[in-house]
Amino acid sequence: MSREIDLTGWMPFRIGDLFDVVKGSRLRSLDRVEGDIPYVGASLFNNGYTHMISNDEHIHPGNVLTTAYNGTVPGKTFYQPIPFWATDDVNILYPKFEMTAESGLFIAPLIEVVGKNYVYVDKWKLQDMIDAVIFLPVTSDEDPNWNYMEQIMREIITERESALDSLQALIPGV
Repeated sequence: MSREIDLTGWMPFRIGDLFDVVKGSRLRSLDRVEGDIPYVGASLFNNGYTHMISNDEHIHPGNVLTTAYNGTVPGKTFYQPIPFWATDDVNILYPKFEMTAESGLFIAPLIEVVGKNYVYVDKWKLQDMIDAVIFLPVTSDEDPNWNYMEQIMREIITERESALDSLQALIPGV
């Protein structure tokens, strides 16, 4: 089910005003040890997970966003619910506000739109990401309207879960 979202009154916000942006850390493939910690890279799929490792020297907490700035998917942004290691092709966005999963999921595609302006030969450099602008719905005080973002995402999640349940009901034994 698609819905139109009223963009009237949305305002610009610098990513750097909303998040502290931190570069990920290199981990050579020879040094990776198999485990159960997500290793987030510049990937389009699987929440950015490219491997599962046990290396724990550079673990980031959950409830943050990761954005690829390098590779073939510049701007690809994921909400990370659990602790992980991010490669040096990824920036981690630590919220300067009390981010919920729903507000993170709302913001992620807005960041992706900005990131699509970059290509492999023109990487989305750290300072450029910090200075980049996304538009968000606002309250009457012109602050980001987190309640609205969370409500929209809860509705979308409920719709998708219902659609998934309907599909699974069509498959015997699932």
